[in-house]
Amino acid sequence: MICFAMLGVSACGPDLDPQKYLIKSILLSSYQEYSFEYLGNRPQKMTGTDSIRFDYKYYRDSTSIRQYNQGKLVTRVQLVYSGSQLVNSKIRWQFGRIHYKDSILFSYSGGNLSSFVHRGGTYQVVVQRGNVVSMKRGINVVSASYTAAYDQVANPLKSLYWLDHLILPSGATTTLQPLAIARYFSVNNITLGVGQLLGVTTTQRYFYNYLRGILPKTINYEIEDAKSKVTDLVYAFDIQYVKRDSSAPLP
Repeated sequence: MICFAMLGVSACGPDLDPQKYLIKSILLSSYQEYSFEYLGNRPQKMTGTDSIRFDYKYYRDSTSIRQYNQGKLVTRVQLVYSGSQLVNSKIRWQFGRIHYKDSILFSYSGGNLSSFVHRGGTYQVVVQRGNVVSMKRGINVVSASYTAAYDQVANPLKSLYWLDHLILPSGATTTLQPLAIARYFSVNNITLGVGQLLGVTTTQRYFYNYLRGILPKTINYEIEDAKSKVTDLVYAFDIQYVKRDSSAPLP
């Protein structure tokens, strides 16, 4: 049996199973590091070197996530489940002295995500082999569509809610984050994301270095539209992992 050290975790051949590992920390391109604390296999807290903190609390059919910045509460997220399926993602935040809220409703067919509704707009979703490959709303000039391609390596960010908000609050409104939705629901890692909105096409390509071929270690990317192409961007400089608690159930 061949054994090796994997980012501070001793691992042997039989342990080369991505399902046996959780994210310990992520070092982003901003050089800010975000570390996770778990109870069993559920995240309890995420702490960033930039004074951002997430606190997670679990209830029978929902998860409450509070995001703090320098000790001040900035967003409240509630994930509502039907069984193991996420059916509603609610977010609340404050801008100025006014409190705002937004949400996404998710629907399923045959156990796979089939559609979601955001601000009255319905997006039809296609899932193939456990990955979200397309999302589309409307037709013709008012349409919005997003397609994605994937590698064959396990996605450690699946079902993990953190900085990658499904809907990102900014000022008094939010912006839908299609690739964040794809990452949350997909079993593999996105390598290509193409968005078409109001006739404008934007392409994002992701490049991974893999840890022993089973999990992403670093993530680079590039962005291209009709006017420009920006390459050699960094999403994550380093992702470290920790062994799951084998005595606790999966989250």
